[in-house]
Amino acid sequence: MTPIRHMLSLALVSLLQACTMLSQGQSTQIETRIQQLRMEVADMKSEFERTRETLQTRSSETEREGGMLAARLDTVQATLETLPSRIDVKCPAPTPVETKAVCKEPPAPKAEMTQGKSVVGEKERIRLDPPGKAFVARMDTGATSSSLHAQNIVQFERDGANWVRFELQAEDGVEKVEAPIVRYARVVQQADPQGSRRPVVSLRIQLGEIDESVQFTLADRSHLETEVLLGRGFLTDLAIVDVSRSFIQPAPKK
Repeated sequence: MTPIRHMLSLALVSLLQACTMLSQGQSTQIETRIQQLRMEVADMKSEFERTRETLQTRSSETEREGGMLAARLDTVQATLETLPSRIDVKCPAPTPVETKAVCKEPPAPKAEMTQGKSVVGEKERIRLDPPGKAFVARMDTGATSSSLHAQNIVQFERDGANWVRFELQAEDGVEKVEAPIVRYARVVQQADPQGSRRPVVSLRIQLGEIDESVQFTLADRSHLETEVLLGRGFLTDLAIVDVSRSFIQPAPKK
């Protein structure tokens, strides 16, 4: 029950009570009560008018807020509809970039073989270990043994064994090598008919597919172009020499 209906009910009850009092002869009190009822009815009317005005105000505000919300929704919808075209203008599609051809290094030559042997030219790049560096070697089928054109050769003793220290000119600089002496060889030359006793060391050589330990005679031959000379002792059963060509085999791996 609303407050207004409640107040009207109370007024009706009071009026009935007044009628009852009238039958009992209490006229003065009835008039007083009637005046009070009139005042209460006037108050109820005023309250009713205020309540109606409040409801009308709230209804107007609701309609106004609803209109504003609808207008905002229309604005958002219009923005969403135009957003794709605005993105296309500000963020155009990227222009395809022409890819330039990349100059690739030619593939390394494969190890050339024939009859189960490596084909080598007059000169080849090899790797000696020690010192683990690359050198240019010349094939010499007229020499029996292989030799290194070493400089600053110094023999010494280490742990009761004979060792030798010497220098080799690698492709990227001078390398110092120390190795045990495996034996001595007497080398006779035209300029030295008596021959000279030279130390022999064993180094590991890599040439194409060949990976072997080779004994080298050490000699200081500064007038020669290459530091390494490979003789028949190494070439036999391993390689075939084509003196018309050079650097047939791929360079050794670093």
